[in-house]
Amino acid sequence: MKIPFLAIDLGSANIKALVAQVDAQGLNVILPANRKSRGIKEGVPNNLEAVAEELDSLIAEIESMLKNVAFREAVVGIGGSNLETRVSKGTAVVTRPDQEIGEDDIQRANKAAEAFALPSNRTLIQAALRSYIVDGVAKVKDPLGMKGLKIESECLLIDAFSPDIHSIDRLGEMINIKFNPKLILPYAGAEIALTAQDKDLGAVALDLGASTTSLCVYENNEILDLKVFPVGGNAITNDIAVGLKTSVDIAEKIKINEGLALKRKVTKDQEINWETYYEDDSAGDKVTRKFLAEIIEARLDEIFDLVAKRLKEINRFEKLPGGVVIYGGGAKMSLIIDLAKERLKLPVRFAKPEIEWYQETSDLSLIPVLGLLLLRAQGQREGFISLEDGVLGKAFRFFKNIFSI
Repeated sequence: MKIPFLAIDLGSANIKALVAQVDAQGLNVILPANRKSRGIKEGVPNNLEAVAEELDSLIAEIESMLKNVAFREAVVGIGGSNLETRVSKGTAVVTRPDQEIGEDDIQRANKAAEAFALPSNRTLIQAALRSYIVDGVAKVKDPLGMKGLKIESECLLIDAFSPDIHSIDRLGEMINIKFNPKLILPYAGAEIALTAQDKDLGAVALDLGASTTSLCVYENNEILDLKVFPVGGNAITNDIAVGLKTSVDIAEKIKINEGLALKRKVTKDQEINWETYYEDDSAGDKVTRKFLAEIIEARLDEIFDLVAKRLKEINRFEKLPGGVVIYGGGAKMSLIIDLAKERLKLPVRFAKPEIEWYQETSDLSLIPVLGLLLLRAQGQREGFISLEDGVLGKAFRFFKNIFSI
């Protein structure tokens, strides 16, 4: 039996893991696992000992549920607000006498695009293909077999802060797991959250996480932009804790059970059953549900304002017919679709990946880690090999356009 894949999302609220195999039917998820995070901030470990302890325990729990499986390798998602993007082009001259573009020509163009001079503290993680250009005119997705003198590869490079990557490598050493490949988490989530039609028409994949909010913008089947903002659902929880003068743990429970994203949908007389949260009647401020909604809406407004500003910067505000597809743990807030429609002036819906396992689970927080599995599985089907440095595999003609350190 083939050893299954293990994918890990180092979230600030929870460490999420999925185990899957690839069979004739496609991606087959075997086991999900979840563990409350310690020592992770904005998707990056800041206390390696604490993260290692939790992750090691989680993997041991997974292995105990599977027969004769010991993981020594896992695909891991790279997130955080330190991610940056750059557009790069690489050019190669067609070498065949008959001017037919071959695999080696494509690979030379890809490698030339990858060879972008990054600052000394940045590490290239992934390069997402936009298109190929043949002889400066024809813009195509797969130029193999076409006639031409010159081929250009245009891609969006996504790089990370090198010390963050070093921390993740060190974490792997501590628990005897090699993180290979390392993939951009927002990109992985968008790849599975958006449909082919979304990517063609133009759409935004919006991941509302605990400490970050990530967006990916697609149009004409090309990735236009990727951005991570350092604010997420934890900020809402903190605001509630301050507003109610209560603990963060209680504030989180109140947010999940009582929170609404639109204050105008709540009447002034709607009360909260405080006995559910406090044993002591004097604990915390006993505010109305409308006041709670005011706190939540104010913070979500800030998040959506950041998204709207970014869309305006790339000239795509109110211009993406595919709309906004949201997911992540923060997307579970009641009435968040209504608020997002008002603020972003676009159609908004929840992500619904067409994978049988997800249809039964429908947990919006698992979409990014499910995307990691999808990219890893597609790589296996295309026959790529894993390299210690440089391009991830034989590049499978940028099929999912992954580069890894």
